[in-house]
Amino acid sequence: MICVSSVLISCSRSSEEELIGDWQKRDDLGGTQRAFAATFVIGNEGFVIGGTAGYKELLNDVWAFDHTAGGKDIRGNSLGEWNPKGVFPGRARQQAVGFSLKVDGRNYGYVGSGWAWDEEGEEDIRRDFYRYDPSTNSWDPIAPLPESAPARRAAFAFSLKVGGIEYGYVGCGYEGDNSRRNYWKDLWRYDPVNNKWTQEGIIGSKRAGAVVFVINNRAYISTGENTNGTCVDFIMFDPNADEANKWTTLRTMFNANPDEDYDDDYGGLARSFGVAYTALVRDELRGHIVGGQTNGSLNWEYDHVDDLWIQRTKFINNSNRSGVARQGMISFSFPETGRGYVGLGRTGGGGSYFDDMWEFVPLVDDYIYDDH
Repeated sequence: MICVSSVLISCSRSSEEELIGDWQKRDDLGGTQRAFAATFVIGNEGFVIGGTAGYKELLNDVWAFDHTAGGKDIRGNSLGEWNPKGVFPGRARQQAVGFSLKVDGRNYGYVGSGWAWDEEGEEDIRRDFYRYDPSTNSWDPIAPLPESAPARRAAFAFSLKVGGIEYGYVGCGYEGDNSRRNYWKDLWRYDPVNNKWTQEGIIGSKRAGAVVFVINNRAYISTGENTNGTCVDFIMFDPNADEANKWTTLRTMFNANPDEDYDDDYGGLARSFGVAYTALVRDELRGHIVGGQTNGSLNWEYDHVDDLWIQRTKFINNSNRSGVARQGMISFSFPETGRGYVGLGRTGGGGSYFDDMWEFVPLVDDYIYDDH
């Protein structure tokens, strides 16, 4: 990684110029600028569903980003291309979640939960879910989260394979508004064959605005917030392990070990309402987190072999643009090509909204390449 061993131990760089990785500009969404949209990935396309363009401006449009289309950058990589995909049939919402599954050889996307406005103009926390069929560009309702599963917003979702079947998972989040929040720490599994939800287990801390990335069919869950502040625990979920070993607690995402130096610079790692993505680094997929209400411009890479975090180039710190911390961004991970993307979102307090997309290119120096 063009790093010396002492830097790998400390997992950080002393100055921005020494950080590795470059953010490259990709095709703008071109629709409404937004934050807190739901996403899923099918093949070469990442889908964006709904979100918010302002407190009362909830959206229900659907867009797809084909990361193999469009023009080429100086490295010969595609700039990507956005295409409209119609309208989400459920109530317009933000802070919903999405995941994708292959069922009987066919690919589907799933979106649900979040919060909307009801007919009286009151906040409406949702538990309904819908399935998207890309072959017909159509949506169908599926089983909602059961009554025993609280309705929720700002949850997280992912998909994993168990016994040859892909399942969807939805966990955590909260119910309520800024004056009263009930945080959850449950995990629910969706069975697409039987159209049924079952509770999978309990995650470490209650949290909302957490992130998750998947490597080797294991989910890595981290960050978020609850009534005690920002969450610093880090957990791996392996659905194929025996019950006693499905959950593994990894190293804390904070400088909590005064006798160790590996986490001396972890103070900028924990956050809430950020995003996670995976990118190929020397033929190995690695997880990354960026964005959020705190430390939002800091970009970290996770080495799952050694359970260590390494700081990479800030979002978007390059020759043409300065980094702007955002919350409620979206991210796409394409494991087959090893490419990871981040974009959209808003500045803190609902200030500026964005429609831009950026690809993180590992193992190159920032500032070298033209971003257009």
